[in-house]
Amino acid sequence: MDVELAEVRDFLAAHPPYDALPAEVLADLPRRLTARYFRRGSVIVPLGGENDQVHVLRSGAVDLFDGNGDLVDRSDPGTSFGLSSVLARGPSLYRIVAHEDSLCLLLPAEHFHRLMAQHPGFSEFFLRQQVGRLEAALRGAASSATSGAGSPVMRTPVREIVAREPVTVDPGTTVAEAARLMDASGGISALMVTDATGLVGIVTDRDIRSKVVAAGGDPTGPVAGIMTAGPVTVPAEALAFEALVEMTHHRVHHLPIVDDGAVVGMVTAGDLIRLESSNPVHLVGEVARQTSVEGLREATARAPEAVSAAVAGGATAEEVERVLTALADSVTRRLLEQAEAELGPPPVRYCWVALGSQGRMETGLQSDQDNALIIDDALDDARGEDLDGHLGEDRAAYFAELAERVVAGLEACGYPRCPGDMMATNPRWCVPLRTWRRYVDSWLTSQQPESVLRAQTFFDMRPVHGDRALCDAIQDAVRTGAPGQQRFLLYLAGSAQRFRPPLGFFRDFVLEHSGEHRKTLDIKAGGIAPIVQIARLASLASGQGQHGTRQRLRAAAAAGGISEQSAADLSAAFDFLSLIRVRHQVEQLGRGEQPDNHVPPAMLAPFERRHLKEAFAVVRSAQGELSVRYRTDLVT
Repeated sequence: MDVELAEVRDFLAAHPPYDALPAEVLADLPRRLTARYFRRGSVIVPLGGENDQVHVLRSGAVDLFDGNGDLVDRSDPGTSFGLSSVLARGPSLYRIVAHEDSLCLLLPAEHFHRLMAQHPGFSEFFLRQQVGRLEAALRGAASSATSGAGSPVMRTPVREIVAREPVTVDPGTTVAEAARLMDASGGISALMVTDATGLVGIVTDRDIRSKVVAAGGDPTGPVAGIMTAGPVTVPAEALAFEALVEMTHHRVHHLPIVDDGAVVGMVTAGDLIRLESSNPVHLVGEVARQTSVEGLREATARAPEAVSAAVAGGATAEEVERVLTALADSVTRRLLEQAEAELGPPPVRYCWVALGSQGRMETGLQSDQDNALIIDDALDDARGEDLDGHLGEDRAAYFAELAERVVAGLEACGYPRCPGDMMATNPRWCVPLRTWRRYVDSWLTSQQPESVLRAQTFFDMRPVHGDRALCDAIQDAVRTGAPGQQRFLLYLAGSAQRFRPPLGFFRDFVLEHSGEHRKTLDIKAGGIAPIVQIARLASLASGQGQHGTRQRLRAAAAAGGISEQSAADLSAAFDFLSLIRVRHQVEQLGRGEQPDNHVPPAMLAPFERRHLKEAFAVVRSAQGELSVRYRTDLVT
């Protein structure tokens, strides 16, 4: 092989999918190619024109324009183009123009189709749907991490830990009968107490020993007299580390597992200890033991180091988000408990809720605060709610002080105050349940797009501390009311289209649709935020109640609110974009920088650039579907 052919072979070997061809095929390929030079501005393939060759860009840059004249891509060296006409054996769907003086290697369609037929990996690269490539990219990214990846407690759902069918008794079962059942069931340490309404309590062997045997109680009495009523539970899809966090915070050793309200099993502290004993979740446990703001601050200060170790160990973006959410929840609970201990019991029931990324359980390293207070309507006439929906003076003072202490404590622990004042310290977001109901009604029926857009973060509401029934009431009102409000959904669809993903990358710049080049990629605005908004819209439109973006997409697809293919595409794109962001932020922490969402293209590997372009294309496609479904051109 002469020097020139060897150089072409080496060039092809450095770019997919040619790098996956067998060595002998790759060595023969340069002889099948023809080199052609195109001056800047010259049309390589006209729109609707015939084309029987795949072009491989050797040097220069090439632009692709659609039938409307919009720029849809700019190719870098190593990229293959002219594929739409060759694969379909029809006219070109794009006008392809040399952006600068360019050298192309032309592969005849006949030989291209032969390679497609003979080499599955080669054909899969061109034919595989975007979601498949993005999922493969995620697997590849994970495999590039250290061999210590895959902490079981970080990624195992609690339903997979359940070793037996649930063992239950009714409230009238005697203590002696319960003890015999524990022994007959293999020496289990707890029973779940259920009645016609479902789970009502839990009774442990320790309850029997301390409340009956040691206390000289009556073993023929009912377990209802010694059980823990209204026990803490975890959903079946919760991860093992989240169950461990709940156990640590509530100081319990047994957690019933529920699935859609039905008891499906029990997880114990021993189960989790056996699964794994060392991981970042122990930082959350340390937070739960702190008794001062200073102690909480010192504990949370170690979060970046723990996250960096988790990412180095192969943790996924979702795992990192859920650990950071569990940490933020735990800090919030401890601050509320400390505030209540100092201020005294609250005058009425309340629920502290997380909004935004924490509400979606997608907390990041740079997340600020978004929170609110829902207060019970049980207020007396003299000191209750005024005509504007705000609390009476005495009770307002208690909850205002509670909110200020917690928000200030969160700020001290590294969670900045929300620039938009979406916090419980704002009197507007510290109101009774009836006022929240009015808010929801006004949002769902608003004639003003901006009013709806400002309220979006409240649709991510999730209870963190207090009486969750108050939060459930608001979520139920949204879930049942949103599907029938077409104007409301139209405004949300318009919002999901406000952030337009870039086309991709050109050298060390981000390429926008206008052809403009930017020095950094805003990965939140350019991809993550639109997917969050699309998932929120799909969930609300189909009457679903999930919190997280991934869960919302799956639930909306199951309900028919979005196609399964779109849900899979968007989920894969969201995972990949989130992984790039968390790795970027960990690298920033390593350099002593403040984490942000702005990724310099120069820091991205070719592999990452290629799959980010595919993720951007997924978002643009989903935005296009919204435009058709909701006629967002009507938004004024």
